[in-house]
Amino acid sequence: MILDKGFCSIYATANVAAPGDMPKEEGLVLKYQSWYGELGFETSPRNVAAHEGVVVANRIRVLQNRDITNHDVAVLSSVLPPPPDTPRYNIVRVYHGFDEDNGQPISDVTLERIAEE
Repeated sequence: MILDKGFCSIYATANVAAPGDMPKEEGLVLKYQSWYGELGFETSPRNVAAHEGVVVANRIRVLQNRDITNHDVAVLSSVLPPPPDTPRYNIVRVYHGFDEDNGQPISDVTLERIAEE
């Protein structure tokens, strides 16, 4: 697969809530950047993924980085650095594997849009 849609910036977050409180994540720190390609959906991207209880907004493929987790935030843009008003996405699921076309190591990332505050 050709990764030519734009740039994906992955940010780590920190839980700043007091012990025992509901998690509150702040402080985005750049963790990884890569070109990305969009993956297709087997169903409409606005359908609820019942087993995860989230609305999937996008599925992308990036060059493999096993440090990407479902606790990170992704920003997709056509320029670097991403503009401040670029939408952010929670990473819901990450699959680390190999591209079926060329055998290169990849990470497939499922994204959920973060609601505007």
